Amino acid sequence: MNEPKRFIDQQESKRRFLEWLQQRQDKDPFFRSGLKAHDQAAGAFQRGGLYLFAARPGIGKTAALFSLAYRQARAGVATYFANLEMTVEQMWCRLAALHDKRFTVRGILEDESAEMRQKLIELAENELPTFSPLFTEGSEFFEFVETVRGNINPGSKSILFIDYLGLFSMRGMGPDQRYQIISEVARALKLLAKGLEIPVIAATQLNRKVEDRKDKALTLADLRDSGELEQHADAVFGLTREHAERLDVAILKNRNGPLGSYDLSFDAPRIAVEDWE
Repeated sequence: MNEPKRFIDQQESKRRFLEWLQQRQDKDPFFRSGLKAHDQAAGAFQRGGLYLFAARPGIGKTAALFSLAYRQARAGVATYFANLEMTVEQMWCRLAALHDKRFTVRGILEDESAEMRQKLIELAENELPTFSPLFTEGSEFFEFVETVRGNINPGSKSILFIDYLGLFSMRGMGPDQRYQIISEVARALKLLAKGLEIPVIAATQLNRKVEDRKDKALTLADLRDSGELEQHADAVFGLTREHAERLDVAILKNRNGPLGSYDLSFDAPRIAVEDWE
């Protein structure tokens, strides 16, 4: 008969706490978002944390994640980005518009002039590579996890973005098992964040019922597909946009800080999210 596991005694607890304090001295313990409104309202992203940004389609969850990833890369953080619905070429168009206010995403996609092409070539040659996240393609979840583990060193100055969770697939499971897929994704991503000691920031969708009710105030119950999302996340941010130029963020869960709300500027032509000037 196996002996029961013991409680961790005080000496062991003290040793682990002192080691943790030393590690905090040796490496960055947290990551500022680069958006003052977010950091003041919700706090920085912590190592080992899973953070969810949830919204209905077209509200701005991709814009929010891209703007956060851009700021991390500019700050010298090794930034990894999995976008499951856009090509790398489209993502570089987004980066160009984020970086240079002369550009809009539509202008980049539709202006075929030699002048526009030359501007983009110069940007791609001289600037974009210095702050472009490392992108990955493919939506099979366990292949994605292996890619992440093979490229990110535990405890490194790295951060992972995923847009968005509902597009992951799993071998042997079909669309009718969406609840089970999302549940497994949520659990595995939290373990991945803890194991690699990095923040994982992911987008997910809200239920359609939000659009139908009179009271638009968001709750954790509005997360789509699985209650496991709210259970495993360290923080959940609900995004709405009643005004074209403002992105409202409700802090629905925050394991290491307060609840509340804040708002950001939304530049629709550039698809950029920023602090108010």
